[in-house]
This record gives sequence, C-alpha cells and structure tokens, in this order.
Amino acid sequence: PVWEEKDSSLLYVDIMGKRVSRWNSLTNKIDSIATEKLVGSVVPRQAGGYVIAEGTRFAFVDWVKRSVKTVAPVDDKEKPNTRFNDGKVDPAGRFFAGTMGLDMKPDVTDGALYSLLPDHSVVQQLDKVHLSNGLEWSLDHRIFYY
Repeated sequence: PVWEEKDSSLLYVDIMGKRVSRWNSLTNKIDSIATEKLVGSVVPRQAGGYVIAEGTRFAFVDWVKRSVKTVAPVDDKEKPNTRFNDGKVDPAGRFFAGTMGLDMKPDVTDGALYSLLPDHSVVQQLDKVHLSNGLEWSLDHRIFYY
C-alpha cells in the first residue's frame, strides 16, 4: 500500500482480484480499476497516474481515463509461469519489482528482480529469485534491503 498525502487516500492492489484500488479517508469510499492479470504492486508516477507491475509487464494506469497501457513487458520465454509481486520506487526514481513462480513451490527460483528506469527501459537486477517481498532502502539511501 502507498499513502497519498495530497488526496488523503490509500493506494493498494488486490492481487487475486486483479485490481488497483484507492480508499479515500475523507469520504470513506473505495474506487478500483480492473487489470488484465494478477497485479503485484502499484506506485504513483511523478508525471501523474500510476505504474503497476502486473502479470509480466510494467504498465501505466491513467485513473481519469480508466486505462491501463503497457510500458514494458518482461516476458521470460524460459520461465513462462511467473508474475510480478512486490515493488517500490528507489530514491533515484527507478521502480524495482520482482517476479515469482505462479506455483509458489519453496524450491523454485523462477523469479527475477527488475527495475523500470525513468526512460522506460528495463534492467534485470537479479535472477533465480524465489519471491520478491518487502523491498526498502535505508534512510541515507546507501543500502537496499531485499
């Protein structure tokens, strides 16, 4: 979940429900947008709207137009049964998100950690990952907790 101070709202995903939602704390109303595939994480964009890590793609969400548009796919032909899970933006503005195996077997390391850069290119940071969850940076931005 991500708190948006300017709107007094909480932004979050429903992975299995395939939707991104916003709860407005002032009105106590929830608004949602459906996604095509399982959605693992969502973050606000500096340019407006949101970026999601959904299925095996990064996509932009335009809340006003109610649209979801692919920015960059990360399909790995050797690992077709994966999906994005957790993701966060680092202090430099890169969106880090990791994939995981759909079957969630403890000994399977089909996932990877990717970063979506501000120019919309994607870099694979790590391979042979079981599950990306709980990404965070130290307050001085020198340490990435993964």
